[in-house]
Amino acid sequence: MNVAKYFAMGFIFMFLLTGAYLGLELMEGYSIRTTMYYGIHNLGFALIAVVFLASVIIYMVIMFPLSWLLGFIPWRRSVMTLYLLLYCVLWVAAGVWLFHQLYDPVYVKEYHLRIDTAIFIFGVMGLLYGWIEWLLIRRASIKP
Repeated sequence: MNVAKYFAMGFIFMFLLTGAYLGLELMEGYSIRTTMYYGIHNLGFALIAVVFLASVIIYMVIMFPLSWLLGFIPWRRSVMTLYLLLYCVLWVAAGVWLFHQLYDPVYVKEYHLRIDTAIFIFGVMGLLYGWIEWLLIRRASIKP
């Protein structure tokens, strides 16, 4: 695998993770109307910038080594299904963890926040990330 693929996947990961966080925040956290919660109401663009910068660290520590290790697997269509499932499960786990970190149980109960939103958003982003990476791998394997 070449370096350009991992560089491109890093940017894709950063935008997908930031988008998933922003989607979760707009769908669930936007309804929290208290000064004790520092969400998009209070922090605005600074919150998005912090999440974007955190995604750089997460990509370098978790996703880059995982993608590099998975790059040694010979690619077939059946392997792609397991590959997409792995990324989907990882992203859903990250979404559930993030939901519990962001929203206190008091907020969840009082504002009727649903964890299903985090599971759906992060699951879709995981599938999208895996599909894009698979397309890049397939394109690299087809020599012009």
